[in-house]
Amino acid sequence: MMARRSEVDWIAIGLALLAEHGHTRLTVADLCARSGLTKGSLYHHYPDMGAFRAALLAAWRERNTERLILEAERQASVAEKTRVLDHLAQALDPALERAVRNWAAHEAQARETVQQVDRQRIDYLAGLCREEGVGAAEARDHATLTYAVYLGLQQLFGADEQAILRRLAPKVEFVLPAATRGGTARGRRA
Repeated sequence: MMARRSEVDWIAIGLALLAEHGHTRLTVADLCARSGLTKGSLYHHYPDMGAFRAALLAAWRERNTERLILEAERQASVAEKTRVLDHLAQALDPALERAVRNWAAHEAQARETVQQVDRQRIDYLAGLCREEGVGAAEARDHATLTYAVYLGLQQLFGADEQAILRRLAPKVEFVLPAATRGGTARGRRA
C-alpha cells in the first residue's frame, strides 16, 4: 500500500519537473507519471492545474527568496546578513531559476510572480545598503546591478559555462558600495 502523499510532495515533484523539463511538462500526466499516483490524488489536493501552478510558484518564491531573507535577517550585522544571503543564494539550483523565468516569458501568472520576486530581492539588497548609510538611489542602483550579475550568471547553460559559474560564484557576492567600507557612507544622501 502506497503512503498518502502530501501537498509538499506534489510541490517537490512539480519543482523537480520544472527544473528538469520546463513549464510545458507541468501537466497532470507528467506529474502522475513522476509520482506514480493518479490524477485523483493530485486533484484531492488541488481543484485544478491553475491552483497547482499557483501553489508551485508560491513555493518557489518561499523557498528561493523568502526563506533566504529570513535566514539572513537572523544575523546581527549587515556583513553577516550578506554572507548568509550569498551562501544560500549560491546554493540554489540555477536550472529551477531559469525554468521559472522561461515560464514567466510565456504565462502571465508566472510573470507576475517573477516580477514580485525580483522587486522583493532588489528591495532587500537595497535595504542592506541603506542599513549601511547608502542613499536610496545609490542603494537601488547597486542592488539592481548585483542582482543582474547574479541572474546573468545563472543563464549559462553548457558544461564549460557551468564550470565557470561554479568557479566564479564565490566571487560574485553582494558587496556593499565602496562608500560604505569602513562602516560609514561618508555623508551620502539619496
